[in-house]
Amino acid sequence: MPAAPPSRKVRPAFVAQAGLIGSAIVIYLLVIGAAGLRHQDSEAYLAAARDIWHGAPLYATFLHHPFPDPTLRPAFIYPPAFAVLIAPLGLLPDAVAGAIWLLISQAALIGALALILRWQKPPAWAVTALIVATVTFYPLWIDVVEGQANLPVLLLVTAGVVGIVRGGPRYGAALGVAAALKLTPIILLVWLLFDRRLRAAGWMVSAFAAVCGLGALFRFDDTVLFTRQVLPALAPGTAFYANQSLGGVLERVTSANPYTQPWIDVPWAFLLPATAGILLIGVWFWRTRRHAALARCAAFLPLIPLLSSVTWPHHLVILLPVIWLSAIALARRHWPVLPTAALAGLLFVFSVLPRYPAGPGFGLAGFREAQTHDPIVFVASNALFFGTLILFLSAPWLLRSR
Repeated sequence: MPAAPPSRKVRPAFVAQAGLIGSAIVIYLLVIGAAGLRHQDSEAYLAAARDIWHGAPLYATFLHHPFPDPTLRPAFIYPPAFAVLIAPLGLLPDAVAGAIWLLISQAALIGALALILRWQKPPAWAVTALIVATVTFYPLWIDVVEGQANLPVLLLVTAGVVGIVRGGPRYGAALGVAAALKLTPIILLVWLLFDRRLRAAGWMVSAFAAVCGLGALFRFDDTVLFTRQVLPALAPGTAFYANQSLGGVLERVTSANPYTQPWIDVPWAFLLPATAGILLIGVWFWRTRRHAALARCAAFLPLIPLLSSVTWPHHLVILLPVIWLSAIALARRHWPVLPTAALAGLLFVFSVLPRYPAGPGFGLAGFREAQTHDPIVFVASNALFFGTLILFLSAPWLLRSR
């Protein structure tokens, strides 16, 4: 007689993993639903796409906006090639275009995560940690609410990094496209040069030039205007409290500005971000010189938001690959207590601490002084900067293989 088949029991670990993932995804879907289909930033993209079809100048709203701080103007500020690539959306109604843009962004997020999972093949608990950490990541929520373009850039950067580290220099083209759409990924060229990946650097520069050339081919006058007026207006950055870059924090504490009371007014404060940036690159090079190529690259990624002149909270989705790879490395080391607690603490800094309403509200009496002179407000207001800096400093430790 054939033996009876053994009864299949549902493993408690599987139930726990499914519960955590399901709960986190439901919360994320609620965030997406609350954001709707119309957002400030995506509407600026659609306006630029329609300007392409109507032959209108792309940067008229930006250049004639009454805000004295260029970085705060709600207008299209990206290279003309970006507007050319999304021009088809300009032919659609607002709601349809918004829905398609949302789908593109979320597909890019899933694609970037899938690239890492397929390559690294982490264990089940690591997959659970990656998904939960991703969909509860506060900068990602801001990106969704504002309809930003950071997730397609995240996919391009992830594809480029994975391909290059696996020995395909042609994947440097993905980094070049990302830099042509939003200029800050151009910082990755430093990583390629320091790692002597000259062929990948060549592909990156070639793709960057090709995409920028596409924009110039269709919108030459706008390309000239972007280079001569828009980019120089944005390059100095801003001391506005939401700017979480190294330059933004230094400007808040070392120079007179409309937003904060600095600790000290340094006449040569404009030199500080460049000096600190060179120092951070040196720290990265020294601390990762004996690490594997993947760890060196992942440890470099936090320098993109740190060294950018303007880093709004939604730009920090570029840090997700560092968090993903760190969780996978910890899982392979059987979740050592101290590094695991450190990564959990970093996720707390990124996803919980920035929501703390410390000090007076924006525009109220005492807000300007509290941004730099109240220690609690200073930490809460700059939590994303501190989280990025701590992630940069701890990444070589978190990413090590043993």
